[in-house]
Amino acid sequence: MLEKYRENQQELIQLLQDMKSIQVSGVDKTLTEKLDELREKLEKNAFYLVVLGEFKRGKSTLINSLLKDKLLPTSVVPLTSIVTIIRWGPQEDIVVRFKNGTTKTITRKELPEYVTEKGNPNNIKDVDFVEISYPAETLKGGVHLIDTPGVGSIFENNTQVTYEFLPKVDAALFLFTVDPPLSQSELEFLRDVRQYVHKIFFIQNKIDYLDGEELAESLSFSKKTLEEVLQDGSVSIQPLSAKLALEGQLSGDSDTLQRSRLPELQALLTNFLTREKGRILLQSALQSSRKVLNDMEFSVELERKAIETPLRDLETKIELFKDELERIQRDKEDNGYFFEAEIKRIMDYLDRQLERLRKTELPRMLEELKREGEALKHLPVSEYVKKMEEKLNSGIVQTFDDWIMEQEKALNEEFARVSRQYSDRTNDVINRLVQASAKLFDIELETVKTDETISSDSRFYYLLGDPPRFFDIAGAVDFFSKKLLPKSLSQKKVLNDLMKKLPERIDANCGRVRADFMHRIRESFFNFRWTLNSKIDATAESIQKALEQAVVMQKEGAAKKDEKLKKLAVEAAKIAEVKHRIEALQARL
Repeated sequence: MLEKYRENQQELIQLLQDMKSIQVSGVDKTLTEKLDELREKLEKNAFYLVVLGEFKRGKSTLINSLLKDKLLPTSVVPLTSIVTIIRWGPQEDIVVRFKNGTTKTITRKELPEYVTEKGNPNNIKDVDFVEISYPAETLKGGVHLIDTPGVGSIFENNTQVTYEFLPKVDAALFLFTVDPPLSQSELEFLRDVRQYVHKIFFIQNKIDYLDGEELAESLSFSKKTLEEVLQDGSVSIQPLSAKLALEGQLSGDSDTLQRSRLPELQALLTNFLTREKGRILLQSALQSSRKVLNDMEFSVELERKAIETPLRDLETKIELFKDELERIQRDKEDNGYFFEAEIKRIMDYLDRQLERLRKTELPRMLEELKREGEALKHLPVSEYVKKMEEKLNSGIVQTFDDWIMEQEKALNEEFARVSRQYSDRTNDVINRLVQASAKLFDIELETVKTDETISSDSRFYYLLGDPPRFFDIAGAVDFFSKKLLPKSLSQKKVLNDLMKKLPERIDANCGRVRADFMHRIRESFFNFRWTLNSKIDATAESIQKALEQAVVMQKEGAAKKDEKLKKLAVEAAKIAEVKHRIEALQARL
């Protein structure tokens, strides 16, 4: 499925190994670390191809048909409740990963006990996800097929699990059916998916339910609906019968397989994985490789020019570089002030949102409580208290939790934007360091841009973790001696107690939310700034080291200088040879 891609992938991995073997003195160690990161990324090559959709759309059946095996459990009721990741392995191996960090190897027969709503209701077993190694041709080349819980079922936890996985998706198979057609809830879910996933394959399942004319009409309706919602006039839908596909795969019946139209979907995916996904990944790695190679080439040329420069001139140039370095270091500090100001602006935004929550949501919450209290007057006091607490949980607490998730999303986006700006500014500082030294020694620089930022992650999902339930209603309803008061007075006291305490609870919980966000944003900021500043310092240190070594070489005499220049020439030749191979591979892509 991915033979051409794997051939290019292996060639690039070999190029990275050859680059690492080039012994360039004075090269910053971060360059060799970058080569290791690139090689690891290519070797792992984990590409998450995720199957998404509402419950009972045939997601697990589709995956089974792609694997040619009944690996995942299927049922006529909402089933999958846990994310299941399937990657290539020489033999079948199923590992359950729990949220406390422990793991458990299980058999295929035991799988339903952990990934289904029946076997693991509301995820009482605290499973994080299940990882399956499986020897399927479809999975070779780093493809990870991922089954997600269906959204929109009566099991809210399933919907939450799927939403939490969206930021990790590389491409998605969005599954819907001919009966029923696209629902409003599916379209709303799709809008959310589009925020995270740039490549979506639309698959209309269960085509065996319709005849040719009905299918054409259904596909036309779905295409028009999707194009209107997505504001995209080029939506393509792949018709499929996952049920017939699995039957055809298991029986080897080519007629059934053709009627399922699975071969068309497989061809579509193969084309994407080899031409688009593979090309994009390889081109990105190639660009990064060229950037590292240019840095190595610059280090060799800088050292060569410095050694050939008369000692007095060399010392003068070093002093000029130090002067420029001081100015650049001041800019680095200003860069930090910019980032701090942006973080303060983000927190000011959060404060405004908290204030708006108090002003707009609190009166509405109080009014809802009052209406609920009036509507429940007919109940006994104990039942009245119970229902009022339920109202808090189902309405007010949920409103607060939904608001928190909304703010987490907004803050993630803002932090990503600010981080990108800070990363770009840091790259500019590093480029100025290199340009300053190149200018002193008349070195021509080739600029190679990459799409990546210096940051390892432009978001801070990894800091936020699972959305917490901050709102605490413990003690919101005092259980007083109801037997001593008439029913109407008891109910009135309960309602008054809630109306009085709810604002206090909201204020307290708003404070907790603000403190939590502030702590996590500041922690993320300090880690991010430290990483980028280390990059600047490492670049400055490597340039200074090269210049200082040139001074030492100047003082050791002509013989040592000639020996060093010969070594540098050998390194330059190796770099030129690797550069030629990289350019040839890039031309083929």
